[in-house]
Amino acid sequence: MNRRWKLLGTVNDIPLKFKFLIIYLLCVLLPIMCINSLFYMQDSKNTERREMDNLRISLDRAGNEIMQMINEGVVIGNAVSADRVFNEMLEYTYSDNVAYYEEYDSYLRDKLGQYPNIYPYISWIGVYTSNPTLSNGGSYFMLKPNDLQSEWYRKMNDEKNKVTVTSYLDTNPMNPEEKLVYVSIIRKLDNFPDLMKFPKYLRIDIRMDKLLELFEKEHNYLLIKLVDEENRLVLESSGAYKGVGELLPTLPVNSANQLTGLPSKSFVSPLGTASFVLNWRLIGIPEGSRAAEERKGVLHFFTWLTLISTIIPTLLIYIIMHSFNFRVRKLSKHMQLVKNERFEPITMYEGKDEIGGLLRSFNLMTEKIRNLIHDVYKLEIQKKDLELERVQAELNYLQSQVDPHFLFNTLNAILVVCKKYRYEHVTEIIQNLSQILRRLLSWKEDLVTLEEELSFTEMYLQIEKFRFQDRFHYELIADESVLPYRIPKMSIQSLVENSCKHGLQSVKGNRRIRISVEIVGAKMRMRVEDNGIGMKAEKLDEIVGSLFKGEDNGKNVGLRNVYRRLNLFYAERSLFQIESIPYEKTSVTIQIPLSLIKKQEEVREHV
Repeated sequence: MNRRWKLLGTVNDIPLKFKFLIIYLLCVLLPIMCINSLFYMQDSKNTERREMDNLRISLDRAGNEIMQMINEGVVIGNAVSADRVFNEMLEYTYSDNVAYYEEYDSYLRDKLGQYPNIYPYISWIGVYTSNPTLSNGGSYFMLKPNDLQSEWYRKMNDEKNKVTVTSYLDTNPMNPEEKLVYVSIIRKLDNFPDLMKFPKYLRIDIRMDKLLELFEKEHNYLLIKLVDEENRLVLESSGAYKGVGELLPTLPVNSANQLTGLPSKSFVSPLGTASFVLNWRLIGIPEGSRAAEERKGVLHFFTWLTLISTIIPTLLIYIIMHSFNFRVRKLSKHMQLVKNERFEPITMYEGKDEIGGLLRSFNLMTEKIRNLIHDVYKLEIQKKDLELERVQAELNYLQSQVDPHFLFNTLNAILVVCKKYRYEHVTEIIQNLSQILRRLLSWKEDLVTLEEELSFTEMYLQIEKFRFQDRFHYELIADESVLPYRIPKMSIQSLVENSCKHGLQSVKGNRRIRISVEIVGAKMRMRVEDNGIGMKAEKLDEIVGSLFKGEDNGKNVGLRNVYRRLNLFYAERSLFQIESIPYEKTSVTIQIPLSLIKKQEEVREHV
């Protein structure tokens, strides 16, 4: 025996319940455990990566808010520096304190005092100058020896830039025994070279409690530290910025000026790219509790997922196995009845799977055996019905052929009578009408030559000429070169009929219509123009809108049919344009690229 068949035979010998157990263990339980384990590891990595991205966003958000404070402070400094009147008052040599205080009360007091009220992150803003006639107080101070030795003054003069952001320690004015960390924006007031008699410096102090509040907003994500350009810790989350202990401690760095000794997975981000915050940095240290909660949540999720994905398949496999065995036994029992020539159907819900298909096939087989003779009779009756329908269709076709011939015979009889009694005008009209009807019935193709279309249109115009007599004139102009080109039939005639019906019928004087066909560049242009009553702009927009939207409102049938057939044959590369002037004229223009239409000779060659 072939090895393959031997293996299949071995499998076939295994009872169904053990087959399903093997399928469950090897094809359900084991893959579920492996897949869930892989997903857990991958999702743990993705969760950690996502958490790190959130931490970076949190750090960037804090940095952006700090930079917004600093940038607004720089803008304030620029505005103060650009105020010439203010700088002149700082340069002015006052005769005495009375003269200074008069200027102070009238202008200087509110000049700088307004900013802390407008910007809540500014704790103080003031000017330091060497002008000896200014009195210390408020926002204006004369530079003293201890100011010249201060850290902020030294950094300002060491920098080449006009603006610098610095941190330093100074005495707390509310408690002289306590030190206070300051973060200040220092600006040289040197915009006007002619006002440089006395050096002047603008100092804007940032409120440290506002910075601390900003850090605390991110405490669920990060422990944030602000480091200045000298690698000193200025402020950190839940930290202190005043006291008697050590403030502004220097953090360790390596030879490349990179901070060392930071916890793992910490972030170090530049505070900004501006020159006045160069080498300022923010440090973000992740909160371990949040990451642990994320990992714990992922573990709980996959634990429940594993339990659900194993329990539910177990129940489903049991139900499926029971359904399989029950229906197979039913089928086997009724097959035994077939051997005894008893064709009884299986009365149960078969199901829609393959076994259900077998049960339905068995029921159909027994039903067909019982009803074979009846089915044969039904087929014979259906054949007779089809034959009757075919005969009726032939009769309808013959009837449709008789009616046009009856109409033509009647018109020919009228034509003979008109000729006999010399009704020449009526004779011509009846001939045109007969030719129009014959042409309509004989045109089987959708595309006709321009010569045929114009001939058909002229026959229609002759009928309208008979109708309006001397009050109707028409002009038909066409290049001979365009006559062989094929266009959708009744494209021009429908436009002419629309003009006569809607444009010329209400005109009391002479009625004129002009049809022109010519080649313009690489396009063929057809235009129908009349001197009818025209349309107002609102009516024209309504008609054009209904054409473009494809609305079938029962009006303008001729225009809509022409427009639809143009789109059908030439997509949207053809032009359909309507122009109208009330009580003066209406014109409809059609342009079709010559590359899209063929001559009659080209069609014959192709055929």
